Parts: sequence; structure tokens; C-alpha cells
Amino acid sequence: MMEMNHDQYDEYIRNKYVIENIKDVVWEVDRNLIFTFVSPAVKAMTGFETDDLLGRSILEFLTANSKQYIFTQWNGMMQDKANEPMYKSVLYDVEFICKDDSTLWCEVCVKPIFKNEGCLNFIGTTRDVSEKKQLDQRLKEYLAELELKNMQLEKLANLDMLTGAYNRRRYDDFVSTEIEKNEIYGSPFSIIMFDIDNFKEINDTIGHKKGDSILQEITSLIIHTLRVTDKLFRWGGDEFVILLPDLDLRNAMKVAVKVREAVEAYDFDIGDKKITLSLGVGSYVLNEKPDQFVNRVDNALLKAKINGKNKVEQS
Repeated sequence: MMEMNHDQYDEYIRNKYVIENIKDVVWEVDRNLIFTFVSPAVKAMTGFETDDLLGRSILEFLTANSKQYIFTQWNGMMQDKANEPMYKSVLYDVEFICKDDSTLWCEVCVKPIFKNEGCLNFIGTTRDVSEKKQLDQRLKEYLAELELKNMQLEKLANLDMLTGAYNRRRYDDFVSTEIEKNEIYGSPFSIIMFDIDNFKEINDTIGHKKGDSILQEITSLIIHTLRVTDKLFRWGGDEFVILLPDLDLRNAMKVAVKVREAVEAYDFDIGDKKITLSLGVGSYVLNEKPDQFVNRVDNALLKAKINGKNKVEQS
């Protein structure tokens, strides 16, 4: 062993004291990942004595996933060229198997030591971060729960809870977009307003629970009848609005007839009674105010009612 002068000896003693007393484990492995040095702190952290690890591969003490991860990372380091060495320290999170077979998460800081053209060994420190991992997991669970609640709140804000159709408030957002498209590009759009014929009588006869079921079934039936770009809104009670982007009046009328026929043909399981709709249809006119547009189509719906119900009228 090379003799040390007084200053070198003092530095050695200081370094030895630091290594032996810090909570982090200081270690060294050779290019084959065999432990050549492990500080005494390993016993408090893992239950192993220093001699239990010396001469053994670090991979022996890692869980399967961490073993594969470290093996891949180490191979990458060993393949670096001499003119591209990884002089900087790198951090890994690995799961270490303790002497009692329990596991703990460790943050491993590793630095390769190069000489000439090759890597001699690796020095590193290991810190117990199990508590941090637990906190991270709880944070992930909290954020996932928060995201779910935000989605539920967004659903409450946008959808009618009984039927699953969009609510009336959401209509304003969608129709504003269509008006803007109409003004800029001349894109047509139309709406259909409809309600269920004699719905109060139906409710009074078969009960509100079945009435709610009919509203839900009609919503589902109509959504499956429409295009994915169309939007269905519950306007209030048994009245609904369908927004039809890019459709002029002629094609909107075809959709309305299709909706009316689909509902009339559907078996709602209420005996010999039939469920029918009265529908009003209109296409947006440039510079028309949204309320004027809705009122115009609502008048067409009223006309369908007056003319005998189960009809489609245009505005």
C-alpha cells in the first residue's frame, strides 16, 4: 500500500468517517456488476452484512422487473464508445430484496469510472425511497380520483342526467360554433324540435317511472338514428332539439321523417298504445339571432301538433 502523508491520511480518515456514518449505502461494483465494496449502512437498510454482498452480483438482490431494467441500462453504458463516455451520474429507481425477503424501493445514483478506453467499474449510492414511492402512489391514486370526479362534474354540467342527451345549456355552445361556420364558410345547418305526442296522458296512465323509461329509450333510439356529428339536446320535459351540422332544409326534413318513423315503429312495451312525435324543422338563415331561429322552428312544431300530431312540418 502506498504510504500517505499527514494531509492524505487526514483526508482518508474524513472520507472513511463519512462513508461509515451516512444513512445512504455507498458501494462499488466491477464491470460485471459484482460488489467490490459496500459501506456498513447496508445492514440498517437491508439487513445484510457487508460480507453478504461482497463478491456477489447486484442483480441477485433485485426483483425481476428491476433486474431486467438495470441489466438493460448497464448494457447500454458498456456499449458507449471511449469518446462518448457517460461521465455524468445517472439515477435509477430499483426494487431491492432485503435479507428477510421484503422489498424496498431504492434510488440508485451511479457513476461509471473510465480509464483509457474502457470502463473499470461503477461507484454509487443507494437511498431508501420506499416512503416517497408510497406517497407517489397515493398521489397517482388521488389524481386519478380527481380526474374521475372532474369527468363526472363535466358530465353533470353538459348532460341531462335522466336521458344522457346534452342539456339545454350545452346547445348554446354548439349552435354558436355552427353560426360562426355559416358566417365564415357559408356552411348550412338545421335543427329539429320535437316532443312526444300526448305525453302527459301517457304519464298519467302508465306512471312517471315508465314515462322516464320512454324518454330514455327515445333518446337512445334517436342517437343511433343520427350521424355521429349530430347532437341531441333535451330541451325540457318531453321536448328535444336535434342539431344537424352541414345539412340544409331538404336533407334535415329527411332526417326528421326518419326519426318520426323510427319512434312510431318502436315497441315501447305499453300494450296497444303507440308513441309518436311531432316535429318542426328549420335551416338557419344568415344573421338570424339564435332565439329567433329556435322560435321559428318551435312554431313549425306547433303547426305539426295543430295538424294532427305524428307529423313533420318545416318553418
